[in-house]
Amino acid sequence: MKKLQILAVSTALTILAMPPNIAKASEQTNIPSFVNQIWEQSPAMQEAKAMVSASKANQKAASKWQYNPEIEIGYEDIDGEDKSKNIGISQTIDWSGKYRASGNIAKFETLAVIAEYKAMRQNLAVDVLSALAEFKSSKDIYNLSVKRTDLMERFSTLAQKGFKAGDIDQSEYNLAQLALSEALITQAEAETAFNESKSKLDSLIGFNFEENMPLPDFPKDLPEIKEFDKSEDEIIIQLPSIQAIKNREEAAKAAIKHASKNRLPDPTIAFSTGKDTGSDMIGVSLSMPVNVFNSYGAEVEVAKQEAIAQAKAFKNAFYTAKTTLKTAKRTYQLSKRAWENWQKQGALALSKQTKTLDRKFKVGELSATDYLVQIEQALDTQIAAKELHSQAWQSWFSWLGASGNIEQWIQNSGE
Repeated sequence: MKKLQILAVSTALTILAMPPNIAKASEQTNIPSFVNQIWEQSPAMQEAKAMVSASKANQKAASKWQYNPEIEIGYEDIDGEDKSKNIGISQTIDWSGKYRASGNIAKFETLAVIAEYKAMRQNLAVDVLSALAEFKSSKDIYNLSVKRTDLMERFSTLAQKGFKAGDIDQSEYNLAQLALSEALITQAEAETAFNESKSKLDSLIGFNFEENMPLPDFPKDLPEIKEFDKSEDEIIIQLPSIQAIKNREEAAKAAIKHASKNRLPDPTIAFSTGKDTGSDMIGVSLSMPVNVFNSYGAEVEVAKQEAIAQAKAFKNAFYTAKTTLKTAKRTYQLSKRAWENWQKQGALALSKQTKTLDRKFKVGELSATDYLVQIEQALDTQIAAKELHSQAWQSWFSWLGASGNIEQWIQNSGE
């Protein structure tokens, strides 16, 4: 039985010492290349680019004159009378500059769409990198759970042989079977989490990443938050998402002017010339619509209320973004501190504990059962460390998104 116990211990030590499965160095890529490829190939980003192009085309169309000239040609031939012929041209005059007001609305709408495109670009990077950190962690945890199950299967087999030989009692045998059952449950849960994280990452990227690109790794050491030379309000106002809402507000204000100008009637001037029953004829006419039944005042009120709503939306978004920035910074600082504490103390303590357990077992101070129970605790600690590292990186990406620095960090991370 002693040889069997040593085999179980040797297996446990191999599992604890074995690093998680990672791609070969030749298959790795850096973060900028990874994210840039997603920006280029993502269907969501391609859709957003098309929306920007459409908005620019709409701005060009909205800035043109609203009225085209009209040409009228008349001909009349009555028996016994001279023929009548006339040609005329008329033009409605945009007296109040409605086309300029319409173009102004479209200009701010285009700026809003461009800002939304930038916000989508940044949000996609944040979401994908956060999902990648979760995917990497869940993959490592799944690998550890598979190794745990393998260990427990080996130990269960050894316990069964020992029980039949009378070397261990019923309680030790039962403990081995329960440990195997727990390991199988843990492995199933880890596999589910791994598959869910893969699906999430796949969905965010927009195509099957495993067939198109290698995945980058994240360093063990976490980045430092650099102090800004701007105030929080200055940081928030420059966020693309906030700029988008601000431009929507400006577009709504421009819509008030446009609605007010629509209340002013536009005159139509017409010139005509020709022959009327043999006589030369020249005509000039001026027509002007009279807003009697509809003064278009309701449209102005609608525009005013929409502008008020947009102003409230901007104020709410600004406050939310400011709160998010503070929370993201604090969350990252706590996560970073916890990870650094683990690196300084926990990782070393885990290594020492493993060596201590090995020494105690070899001198007979620990039974195989007690040894493997404590090895399981060591595996749980390893899993917790993987989760902590992933959560710390995810909180870092959340802070980058909240502060608007995600693109700058991505490009600098490749240097």
